[in-house]
Amino acid sequence: MTKLKVSMTIDDEVFASFKNFCRQNGMKVSTKVEQMMREGVKNATLQQFIKT
Repeated sequence: MTKLKVSMTIDDEVFASFKNFCRQNGMKVSTKVEQMMREGVKNATLQQFIKT
C-alpha cells in the first residue's frame, strides 16, 4: 500500500486535543485519522443502501 502525505488546516485547539487523545490511547495521529476516514467512507456507503 502506498502512503500519501497530505496537508490540512485544522484549528490548533482541536488538533492539540486530538493529539493528546491519541497520545493517551497509544495511537499515532495519522493512523487514527486514516481509521476514521475509512469508517466514514464505509458508513456513507452503507447509508446509500439503507436509504434505497
